Amino acid sequence: MIRFISKLAVCACVSVVMLAQTASSVFASGRSDMGLQTAAKPLTEAQQLGSVTAPSYILVEMQTDTVLYEKNADKQFYSSHLNKMMTLLLLSEKIRDGEVKVSDLFTVNDKANRQSDPQIWLDKGEKISADELIKAITVGNANDAAVTIAENICTSEKAFTAKMNEKAKMLGMSSTVFMDSTGVDKANITTARDLSKLCKALADHDFLVPYFKTWMVNVRGGKAELVNSNRLVRNYSGLTGVKACSSKESGSCGCITADKNKLQLCAVVLGCKDNDERDSDVKKLLKCGGENYQLFRPQVPDELLENIAVTGGEELECELEVPGEPLVIIKRGTSKELRSVTQREEKLTAPVEKGKVCAQYTLEYEDKPVCTISITAKQEIKKMNWLCGVKKLLYNLIKL
Repeated sequence: MIRFISKLAVCACVSVVMLAQTASSVFASGRSDMGLQTAAKPLTEAQQLGSVTAPSYILVEMQTDTVLYEKNADKQFYSSHLNKMMTLLLLSEKIRDGEVKVSDLFTVNDKANRQSDPQIWLDKGEKISADELIKAITVGNANDAAVTIAENICTSEKAFTAKMNEKAKMLGMSSTVFMDSTGVDKANITTARDLSKLCKALADHDFLVPYFKTWMVNVRGGKAELVNSNRLVRNYSGLTGVKACSSKESGSCGCITADKNKLQLCAVVLGCKDNDERDSDVKKLLKCGGENYQLFRPQVPDELLENIAVTGGEELECELEVPGEPLVIIKRGTSKELRSVTQREEKLTAPVEKGKVCAQYTLEYEDKPVCTISITAKQEIKKMNWLCGVKKLLYNLIKL
């Protein structure tokens, strides 16, 4: 009887162990399956871009002036409050050149006083600092502030608008027409590509960043409280500027600059259906650019920089140089896969102009050029005349 119970006990123990192992296996398997179901796969670059719904957009890396992504970037839109970016640029240049200080007081004229909303309700004859006017247009999109800037920098808003168009031409904004300093006139037109060039110009004025990143501010001694229409200033990491607005004619638009993984990115989106879509599209573009691209400094081989022989010149050899410090954008993680292609003149014939391209260093990825670096003549070499020839001959004879 005792042996029978003992056998039953052993069998029971074995069964319990087997059940425990089975349950553990099932639980582990289930946990693994759950993990597979819940773990989200990273979106591909194409999927990220495919979810951007703005009818027109562009993403530019500003240090290298490289367009990373674009869609209908040359389609014209009513520029609305984005005009104030150019108004701000012209004022910023005056500050940079020492012609205006942020503490300087500007006088409000009648035209500024008659502007429509948004405004800070400036009174005719009132004095207001350039600092507060900058806050009024970077944070509040105030029309009266923009006109006050225009009329104090130039003799009239009309003269200031001419300066705006002149500057746009200098920046290569070929599809932009400014009709006023505010953007009120519906004939003001621009494109995403042109606005990215304007954003890049504004990025050169570092003192503006705190203004761009301000969420709420009071001006005129607390008479006007401003809330930034660029909602990303509240919580978007790396943001450095610049402006957002919306209108019935052009939809919700944003021109946003931000630092992402050592890239200085500018995202412009135009024609979004609402502000939520605009902010979402901007964040998607910035994220996509930061994740998929990186800065790269090519190292030109020493042999390409060796002096080149010159025939018929006052100098026997020409020194070479790489102008500036080459900086390019490449697909993230592809630096080791780049293939180099080189070209170099065997010799030069005088005269040789300074800056003449004498060699080229090209990097390719998947048989497509990533960048081409020009190696140029470091100095001018004139053609040898008879007097120079005699001097050289005498010099060589003396050496003998």
